[in-house]
Order: sequence, then structure tokens, then C-alpha cells
Amino acid sequence: MTGISLQRNEQVIALAIIAMVSISISFTDWIQRAIPLSLPIFFSSMAAVLCLYWLPMMVSYVLIQRVKVTHWIVHFSTLYLAMATGALAFGWLRAHLLGIRSFELSEALIIALPWSSGIFLLVKFYLTQKHLKDEQSLRQQAELKLLHSQLNPHFLFNSLNTIAALTSSRPTQAEALVHNLSAILRYSLRHAVSGNTAPPAVSLSDELLVLHKWCEIEQCRFGDNLQIEFDVDEALLCVTLPAMVIQPLIENAIKHAKRRPLYIEIRAHSEQGRPVISVSDNGVGFAEAILHGDAQSGLGLAITRSRLKLEANAQLELSNLPNGGARAQFALGKYR
Repeated sequence: MTGISLQRNEQVIALAIIAMVSISISFTDWIQRAIPLSLPIFFSSMAAVLCLYWLPMMVSYVLIQRVKVTHWIVHFSTLYLAMATGALAFGWLRAHLLGIRSFELSEALIIALPWSSGIFLLVKFYLTQKHLKDEQSLRQQAELKLLHSQLNPHFLFNSLNTIAALTSSRPTQAEALVHNLSAILRYSLRHAVSGNTAPPAVSLSDELLVLHKWCEIEQCRFGDNLQIEFDVDEALLCVTLPAMVIQPLIENAIKHAKRRPLYIEIRAHSEQGRPVISVSDNGVGFAEAILHGDAQSGLGLAITRSRLKLEANAQLELSNLPNGGARAQFALGKYR
């Protein structure tokens, strides 16, 4: 009733809850009065559900949607008058079923006031929370789209430069790398943010398959100055993670290690039932200011940190190795 339409299942749930509350109150009242259950009492309770709640709620909802007035006073007044009318109808039916007097207009207005107020406030609160949740989801999707759009050109340009340098001297190898790059781009696009849906998670085995293709491009670029090794627990190949989150960690190591030959190890192992993915190198390590949060890391790490938080609820951890070098790692949710 705040301008956001209720879905059909939400309407059914609301009516079912109201029915259960009303029937519970009615039967509790009759039991406390020590009056045996009978068909007239049963039909009277059903009439209360229908006349006091269901019909007024449905009629007022339809009217509000048709008139399209957004002011809350109009919404509440519509529900209140509908419930007051329903109370009069219920009083008339109850009088005929149970042989007691019907409600006066003043009584119907009094009966309708607390119920219409309570229902209106609950619906308004629910729709407000739903609206906030929808806004948060949209903001998250927009942030993810921005992060993906920043990441894709970053590795694309570096890869194209590598291939361009090989087209004259090693055309066969350049052609193979073009196929690798094509597979990487296809993979990246297939798992990019689309519409309002979250990007699908991928298996570690699929991620590593594409990662090997990217590493071939980089190793061709640096030759003997770059060695990349994988140490992966095969039991973890089925775990899922966001697509293209390991590659920026390797790219960051290549860019900032400042040591040649550079050795990089990509490791996937389990710690206390949680998959841990790490990228280590033998470079100069992270600056102390970055480790302590006093300085910003590079764009690739910043994007990866945000994506891990948004898409996997995971935290990227940076550290320096005791014997020199840097490590970037993150832990995923438990898989066993």
C-alpha cells in the first residue's frame, strides 16, 4: 500500500495469517466462555474472517491500486472504512446465526480502528523493509557491474599487447595465444553480471582451466623470468567461487614483485573444512603501509577484495612470507 504491489504469494500469506489469528481469537473466546462448539459458532468464526478481514483487505487493496493515490492517509482511510463496513456485515450475520444483537455503527467503527491500524502498520512496515532490501540489492548489482567493467579491460589490454608482440616473430604461438584469449573472454562474458541477477559462481576446476590459459599468455610474455606452479587439492575442484578472482592476484604479483626470475605458486588447500585459495610469490612483498591499512592497494586487489566480499562473503588477506615474498589469500565457505 506504499506504491509497491504485493506479489500473489505475499497476498495469500497475509490473508492466511489474518485468518489464523482471527480463528484463534474466536475459538479461544468461546472456550473461555465454556460454550460448546457448534455449526453456528463455526460459521460465525468463518464470517468474521471473511467480513472483518479478507473482503475489506482485498477490496481496499484493489481500490488503492486502481486509484493510484500514494498518500498514506488515503490508504489507511480506505482500509478503515472497508473494515468498518465489514464489521457491520459481520454483526448482521452473527445476529442471524447466534440469535444475538448486531453491531451499532459506533461499535463497528470502534472494532475496525485497532484492527485496521495494526494491519496497516504491519503492511507498511513490511513494504518499507522490502523496498530497502530491493534498493540494497540494486545497489549491489550496480557495484558488481562497475567492478566487472573495470576488471575486464585491465587484463584484456595486457594480453593483447603480449600477442601483438609475437605476431611477427612467432606467429604460430601468437595464434595459439589468440585462442587462449578468446576462451578467456568467452568465459568472462558468460559469467559477467547480467540484468538484476547475481553473477553465477563457477567451480574451481573451471576457474583453473581458464587460469592456465591466461598463465600461458603471461609466461610467453616474460619467458624464463616467470615461473607459475599450481598446487591444488583435487578434493576441492568441485567447490565454487566467483569467476576471475584468482587471476588479478597473479597479475598483481607479476606487476609489483619487482624481482626476476619471479616464482608464483597458486595453492588450493583445506583449513578446518574451509577451502583456502592463495597466491604466493618470491618478490619484495607488500609495503607495511598496505598490510596495516594505512595505504591503498592496487586497483586489481581493490576490485578483487570488493568482489569477494559481495559475491562470496569472503575476505582477502594480504601478508608477507617469512623468507621474503608476498601472499594474497581468501577462504571460502565450508564444503563438508
